Amino acid sequence: MLQLLNTNRCLTIFKDAYPILMHTPDTPCATLGFFELEIEMRHGMYELKRDRSLWRKALSEAHVVEAEAARIVLEFSGMLRLIIEEEADCARIVPVLIGSADQENRAAQSEPGAIGSRPNWLSLMLPISPEEAVFGGGEQFSHVDLRGKVLPMWSSEPGVGRGPNYVKILADIHSRRGGSREHTYFPQPSFVTSAGTWALVSATAFSRMDFSRRGFFRIETYTIPEAIRIGRAKNSGEAAACIGTRLGRQAPLPHYFYEGLVLGVQGGNDIVCAKLETARRAGIPVVALWCQDWQGIRMTPYGKQLFWNWAYDPSLYPELPRVIEKFHDQGICFMGYINPFLSTDAPLYAEGARQGYFVKDHDGKPYETYTTTFAVSPVDLFNPAARSWFKSIIRENMIGIGLDGWMADFGEYLPPDCVAAVDPSIAHNRYPVEWAAVNAEAVLESGHALGGDGNVGPPIQDNAHRPITFFCRSGFSGSTGFAPLFWAGDQAVNFMRDFGMPAALAAGISSAMSGVGYWHFDIGGFFSFAWIKRSRELLMRSCEFAAFTQVMRTHEGINPVVNAQFDSDAEMLRHFARMTRVHAALAPYHLWLSERYQESGVPPLAPVLRQKRRSEQGWQVSVDQYFYGPDLLVAPVFQQRARLRFVELPEGHWCDFWTGKEVNALTSNHARAMRIEAPFGRPPVFYRHGSEFSEVFERAARIADGGALRG
Repeated sequence: MLQLLNTNRCLTIFKDAYPILMHTPDTPCATLGFFELEIEMRHGMYELKRDRSLWRKALSEAHVVEAEAARIVLEFSGMLRLIIEEEADCARIVPVLIGSADQENRAAQSEPGAIGSRPNWLSLMLPISPEEAVFGGGEQFSHVDLRGKVLPMWSSEPGVGRGPNYVKILADIHSRRGGSREHTYFPQPSFVTSAGTWALVSATAFSRMDFSRRGFFRIETYTIPEAIRIGRAKNSGEAAACIGTRLGRQAPLPHYFYEGLVLGVQGGNDIVCAKLETARRAGIPVVALWCQDWQGIRMTPYGKQLFWNWAYDPSLYPELPRVIEKFHDQGICFMGYINPFLSTDAPLYAEGARQGYFVKDHDGKPYETYTTTFAVSPVDLFNPAARSWFKSIIRENMIGIGLDGWMADFGEYLPPDCVAAVDPSIAHNRYPVEWAAVNAEAVLESGHALGGDGNVGPPIQDNAHRPITFFCRSGFSGSTGFAPLFWAGDQAVNFMRDFGMPAALAAGISSAMSGVGYWHFDIGGFFSFAWIKRSRELLMRSCEFAAFTQVMRTHEGINPVVNAQFDSDAEMLRHFARMTRVHAALAPYHLWLSERYQESGVPPLAPVLRQKRRSEQGWQVSVDQYFYGPDLLVAPVFQQRARLRFVELPEGHWCDFWTGKEVNALTSNHARAMRIEAPFGRPPVFYRHGSEFSEVFERAARIADGGALRG
């Protein structure tokens, strides 16, 4: 039910007693304007070259046009109308410009510097409790709590360093690739709060989410948005479910992800088979092979990279379809790699260029860009013919030879100065959604299931109708309706907070609070350069972290020869066997979390909150712990050479995962800080006392110490 309170020049609208809009002449909730916006792309990152206001007007005058229990209409300064309507779980705010273009031009010309242009920029300031922690914004790598932050909503490479640190400085000096804390592969103009408030903005153009003003949330959109939805749920998890349900819930994962390791290996048939045998002899339950170089490699100054021609390389993988059949006979799935580019020296590129299937430059030629050192062109996924052609490549060259899934990489590179079937300023954020949709459509059109039913059993049952799963790194609002799985993109192979393994945890929590149900990361990270190389310790700690997520998948990294690998030595093999057995023993819990997500939309990952000191109000958020479902509290070790770490246990009775020993109960929301031993293979993990999965957790601990996996 909507309620309107209009007193003392203050206009407030409530949804079920919660304020969703406040306006006074001195603090108007709406501002209109006309902006010139110019964005430049470099290496998949974006820089605002021009963000100039030619005019803006704070809409201080407001009056009520209509006021009903399910619909309220407000008019602001004769320029904007806000239609607020009640929906089942939220209020929908629809902004509508008032009057003809001539009337708007006259209003614009009354402002200094105006040029008489129709408004193309809207700022709405909406109330939010300052005591509530704020999560979401899509996948954020540096921020768990968004309070005080201003986030650009523009899909982008995050860059190298991801923040003000020495790595960013060196990357900028070397190649202008220094990243920022705010850029992300997967932005999404939505948020949830610790108390269960949620908001979702429907706009694909560039926008900003601003949480820097205490007590308010401000959204700036460089277009007039379709709608802003605001709702209130019981808690942050259910609020995230409301967002995910509206944007599309992911298909369930096939069962095999819960039963072992997806082993990332490359180098050709002989090397892949040898590494699989090494893993098996060590007792590592391998359920799938992920071979990103199935389509060939090229060596660059950055390391071993891929050829980007989406057909298998017969010199590196001779008779690959037959080899995949043999893996299937052994119960091993086979996964590959694709992205929406083709390198300009790839055989498939010539066909695409001849047919006009790539986005174009202003001379009408295929738009060429560089991700590292070689030229590539992005396919115009908004062109129906190009879209159909690319889906046929996936169906024939990937699914047709037996692939069970793939990494669907990139999606952030639609250039703002290209010529495509759709205006790139509007289409840029839509491109990663369409990229996920193209992959999903190709799977379904081939007659295969997208994802799986989650049931535990043999991974390969009916080869002709086997489930297909792809995983994306880029996204925007709506991607969850197409991509069965996401991963956290390219972390460095170190412990840096903004750029290394800790950034993956921030990414997982923020993704979950944006409605993502199935998410994972590269075990060991990806990016290495100069002196930054993957240590044994980093790989082992990363493996521990991954064991308590839904998918364990390794990556050799961009420069495998300088990085520690799963088979570097006997101790590493034993460690991977131990942690993968734990992950597999947790299959009933993984499956239950998946079923809960399918039924309610509540994601598996959640942040850990604690109340501030009694003299203060509000909540503080842990940046290095997380809930995996309601019954597991996980505290990965993110500090080099650490064998101890502090853990803050929230309210309730908890048991040590490894020993079963009960920890003293807490009777308030104030966390209890504990110093916990954290040797390799035993990261601090606790389960809720009395959990219906207590026996599963206890069995997983026994299996880790050498018990049988089955039986």
